[in-house]
Amino acid sequence: MEKKCGKFNLVIDFDSTFIKLEALDELAKIALENDSRKEEKTAEIQKITNRGMVGEISFPESLQSRLDLFSIKREHIEKLIKKLKGSISESFLRNRDFFLKNKEHIYIISGGFLDYILPVAQNFGISKEHILANRFVFEGEDVIGFDKTSFLAQESGKVKAVKNLGIGKVVVVGDGWTDYEIKETGNAENFFAFSENVKRVKVIEVADVECFDLEQVIEKIKS
Repeated sequence: MEKKCGKFNLVIDFDSTFIKLEALDELAKIALENDSRKEEKTAEIQKITNRGMVGEISFPESLQSRLDLFSIKREHIEKLIKKLKGSISESFLRNRDFFLKNKEHIYIISGGFLDYILPVAQNFGISKEHILANRFVFEGEDVIGFDKTSFLAQESGKVKAVKNLGIGKVVVVGDGWTDYEIKETGNAENFFAFSENVKRVKVIEVADVECFDLEQVIEKIKS
């Protein structure tokens, strides 16, 4: 059976959806490897991530609070990319052909960073133009901040990003509250809560349907 997106554009989250992990949390573990307070800081970062994912704090607050806890170098990002390439969600790996056949109708929209998302997603045919994400600002080999003018660095960033695309009918697949907000604001036909890697009860409760893997997503958009 041929796997097609049909009449919809598919907007997919990256962290805990396309990949099994929360990439920024993993980047923190790499950057804090020799820090005497590594365990304390990584636990705090994970706590902040989880609060943001269920809508308890805004995404800009979540992002800045986490980045304030560690310093990033280019070499840390390179190590992270290697880890993420080995951490792609199992059902996504099984359906790489789906991405290659439908790449013109698939977008990754993430509060993460293009610097590590693009090298992971491009093997699935997803072009740079179809990845909307934040961007680090470098000074030499050091990250000194991020582009705060980006939609994805702002409150309701994913909503603004989808509206700006103007791509017609949209189905959103993700595990977080910011993914649900796209549907909540009327900028998507459906929101599918993706729970292959993590189950967030608050998010599942507001979703049109819970999908345990990408095969279920494909069946839903075909029906």
